[in-house]
Amino acid sequence: MAPTIDIIRHAEAHHNIAGPDIPDPRLTHRGLRQCLGMQARYKKIDSGANITHIISSPLRRAIETSLHIAELAQDGSAITLNPHFQEVNATPSSTGTAASQLLAQYPGAGLDAARVDEHWYRKGPDTPFAPDAEKLETRALRARCFLLAVVRDLATRGRSDARVVVVTHGEFAHWLTNDFAGTGYARNSSWHTTEIRSYRFEKLDPGAGDEVPLVETRESLERRGLDAPVLVTDEERAELKRIATIRVVSYATSYAEKERKEREARVLAEDEEWEEVGDEEANKENTAPPPGSHPIPRRRHRHGPSSLSRSS
Repeated sequence: MAPTIDIIRHAEAHHNIAGPDIPDPRLTHRGLRQCLGMQARYKKIDSGANITHIISSPLRRAIETSLHIAELAQDGSAITLNPHFQEVNATPSSTGTAASQLLAQYPGAGLDAARVDEHWYRKGPDTPFAPDAEKLETRALRARCFLLAVVRDLATRGRSDARVVVVTHGEFAHWLTNDFAGTGYARNSSWHTTEIRSYRFEKLDPGAGDEVPLVETRESLERRGLDAPVLVTDEERAELKRIATIRVVSYATSYAEKERKEREARVLAEDEEWEEVGDEEANKENTAPPPGSHPIPRRRHRHGPSSLSRSS
């Protein structure tokens, strides 16, 4: 039997209740309580003695959830940060923190940041983490290949009882497992916060060009109240993935619009100039200052033409 991969969605973070404009949010008090419940549920799956690896998205809500799993691991496993497991979109809440800052914020947490460069959080169109469906497919495949390498090594060492824990995000979990059941236009994930689902690789030695599928274990399905995997036709599966892809395209569009507005704001700031004016004109344009304040300014803003108007 191959080693087991336990995939967990992070606990509740502030963006889950206040919206996506919070930069790289941390867990809420409720999220911290959820982690305690997650620990209790995990102990029913495994005591922690068989946890050999903890792999986490480098977003702070995932790291903080991983720290509670690390408390269960009895061999002192480090938390491996891997940017391939970060969330899909590029909102402030899913845009991470520089690696050096993360290490400073979690001193002594046993974070292995060897796979995270300083600017891993960038999600522009020229990065592998952009909200782009093709890049997302590639990222999910690389994440599975990373996990495959881990479990193959464990199997080689005779650790078929090993458990590899992955802490990731609700939407990316669907791309990672290539299972979009439960999603739709109004629901981007069927994974609940701190939900645990367990998987194994169908093959540990796939041929060149073969898919690298993860298969949910029978025990995991039973924990979810299912007798068998949710059966969908090829057409239904394709439709679910098409909807997920449409959502990714909308993320890319939103990111491009945000970038456009920021560029325009920078252009306006660069074009802003000062124009010297005489005393008489300055007195007309400025109200008299209160006693003891600085003298009336003798200059005013002059806004030059923006680069957009110059090019039109």
